[in-house]
Amino acid sequence: MTKKVKRILGVIMGAAVMMAAAGCGQSADSGTKDAQEVKASEPNAENADSAQAESAEEVTGTIEMWSMLTQQERADELQKLADSYMEQNPGTQINITVMPWSGAMDKIVSAIMAGNAPDIMVTGTGYPQSLAGTGGLLELSDLVEEIGGKDAFLSTSLSVQGAYEDGLYSVPLYITPYVAYYRDSWLKEAGIETLPTTWEEYYDMCKAVTDPSKDRYGFALPLGDLHAWKTIWSFLQANDVDLLNVDENGEWDIDLEEESRAAMVETYDYLYKLVKDCAPEGTVGYTQTNVREMVAGGTVMSRIDTPEIYYTLQSVAPDDMDDVSYFKIRGRKKTGSGQGWVGLSISADGNTALAKDFVKYMFTGDNMVDFYLSYPYAMFPAKEELFQNTKYQDNLPDNLKEMVPDMALDILSTSNGLGMVNGPFPGAQDNASHAQNKFVSGFLIHRLILKLMMIKNRWV
Repeated sequence: MTKKVKRILGVIMGAAVMMAAAGCGQSADSGTKDAQEVKASEPNAENADSAQAESAEEVTGTIEMWSMLTQQERADELQKLADSYMEQNPGTQINITVMPWSGAMDKIVSAIMAGNAPDIMVTGTGYPQSLAGTGGLLELSDLVEEIGGKDAFLSTSLSVQGAYEDGLYSVPLYITPYVAYYRDSWLKEAGIETLPTTWEEYYDMCKAVTDPSKDRYGFALPLGDLHAWKTIWSFLQANDVDLLNVDENGEWDIDLEEESRAAMVETYDYLYKLVKDCAPEGTVGYTQTNVREMVAGGTVMSRIDTPEIYYTLQSVAPDDMDDVSYFKIRGRKKTGSGQGWVGLSISADGNTALAKDFVKYMFTGDNMVDFYLSYPYAMFPAKEELFQNTKYQDNLPDNLKEMVPDMALDILSTSNGLGMVNGPFPGAQDNASHAQNKFVSGFLIHRLILKLMMIKNRWV
């Protein structure tokens, strides 16, 4: 394989990561709002830190912020933070525009190229690397130091997710782990007393509870939307398959060495068998929302997901909250639990002083804790000390009180971002058109592989 071909494939795979990860902060809740400004009536003044108003550098003017946090609770809390900041800093204006993850990267790239990028932008996995490669992002090492320094954040949330070359281009806003969720009552009914420690045992567990005559299935994969990629990549990572690598010359390419090829084929063969034998027919068309509702409704026993599945449970089957638990994804070679990530990046050409000061304010006092608690199922702190924050601990839902410390501090401190085992991929590099031209063409690759396997075998 030529170096040119490898780099083209690397960009395509990088685009796949970006597109798939774009759903990290997206809720299935019906209360989302598309591309509109969200204004809250009540300022969050109680979270104000008096020292903020006495900032050494006076900040004034207006900034624009683009947020993909469409779930209403999160949008409202973000606006409260902005209102509180503006109340303490007369002469400032923070305008927040909320938009879906779908198409957000295209909009940001277009805005950068046109010279009118938002001052602050919410970013998902791969965004910082792609956008930094265009020259459109501000390097944020100084801001990270003001917030607490590199060591204050869970390592991979900053050193991998927010990094590009020798700089930092995004402050981690929150993170989420991908683990295997399951219904405990199903295992007890099947006489299964121990959780699986191997792929084979996970298959056996899912197979044991599958009974189509009772409309009960052990597993489901949302092949109908991009969220299937997160499950697929978790298993690839667990089998030590990393498709994006940097060679000795610093060139990005796809790892297609013989051992990796064999491991990748093994992974897809396993997932195909798991889906074929343990999932309901029609899986190729199911979305993430469909699968979550199947778990909540008692049709599916297990899936790979984030704690946001509890939000669906709370809505669909609140009495079953305690019946759904989790375990880490066991792998052939390593734990495959991946890390979802959302960060904050700042435009290189905007009102950088005000933008940096507002981001710093978000991490002041209990401000960030209040933000996390607005939607606790979907957001875990990236700043480690916040896990021990009394207010945060006291206000977690009961079913997450013991789960969060283990899941977050164990899994999230050691796992890499999905698809970023060896570091961040190059994304746009020096040409923003990569992000535009390869975005759509690349994101389907993993989902299509399994879809084609299903269709080829006439199991749809």
